[in-house]
Amino acid sequence: MVKQKFYDLKINSIKRETAGSSRIKFSLPNFLYEKFNHKPGQYISVRFNMKKEAYTRTYSISSEPNKNFIEIGVKHIENGMFSKFLKTKKIEDVVQISNPDGSFVVRNKNANHLLLIAAGSGITPIMSILKSTLRKNKKSRITLLYSNKTFADMMYKTEIQDLKDKYLDRLIVFNFFSREIQSTEFLNGRITQDKMAFLSDKNLIDLEDLDQCLICGPIDMTKSLQSYLKDKGVAERRITTELFFVATDKSIEDISRNLEEGKSKIELLIDGSKKSFLMSKNDDFIDKANQNGINVPYSCKNGMCATCRCKVSSGEAKMRKNYSLEEWEIKKGFVLSCQLEPLGKVISLDFDII
Repeated sequence: MVKQKFYDLKINSIKRETAGSSRIKFSLPNFLYEKFNHKPGQYISVRFNMKKEAYTRTYSISSEPNKNFIEIGVKHIENGMFSKFLKTKKIEDVVQISNPDGSFVVRNKNANHLLLIAAGSGITPIMSILKSTLRKNKKSRITLLYSNKTFADMMYKTEIQDLKDKYLDRLIVFNFFSREIQSTEFLNGRITQDKMAFLSDKNLIDLEDLDQCLICGPIDMTKSLQSYLKDKGVAERRITTELFFVATDKSIEDISRNLEEGKSKIELLIDGSKKSFLMSKNDDFIDKANQNGINVPYSCKNGMCATCRCKVSSGEAKMRKNYSLEEWEIKKGFVLSCQLEPLGKVISLDFDII
């Protein structure tokens, strides 16, 4: 994790990718190149105002690291605040963008065999990984499984086809459509455990030779495929996941419903300063901090991106939900502050530990 800071970047281009998505390119001045020299698969946050309210949204980077620009892919959401904000923007407009962050990356630069799995806009970080790995590692072999509703809904379809043509012997792509019938029955529907098993049985993917599998998609698909890979002997350290959308998960207990009403003192160490405020067990931590004039880092507020990660240095707290922290981080006392539930009278949080 890196300290989140925002910088003014100019919009270089806005291009419609599909009927429901766009690609936005931001120009990088020379003095900011090192700040935005991201690892393929990372994300940035966009901070903006709409109707006198401040918002922050997280978007994966689709471009390779380069000195001239950084590009994101954006899925349009009906009545979504950023979708509305984007309609007001034009070329050369300045937008506040954070430095890149995130752990959805290839862990071994010498990894030769990757399995990349994406659904819908989950292809965005995958594109950065795909392009960069194929270009930099001449021995790399990549299999891409990509799921969409229809061919028209596919983001980056032209770019993926160009990569297939360029790397004929190193890139295999399977496109799955859930609402469009294809001549090959296997490619109809979503990516499931059964489809993974079929690919493995037909020796179209070699799980034993896999250096890393990266999955970006909705929680049901991601968790199901992650479970399948583990059952087939793929080590957990070789499986990396990222969620682009979290639906209501009724299986996750909302701790706040079961806690007695009460106040807790929250002490924070952030940017070298100590601050504190009181919150009830049912309060939203980010909102409560902002109400007390404390700007803590956050982006998604739903437990996905880990921008709000901090460490509980004393006291006891739990998370309502967790979609991004790994087990070792939790054991060391790290939490997602956006999902914080205080369990004691005094809880100390350290945001300066990276």
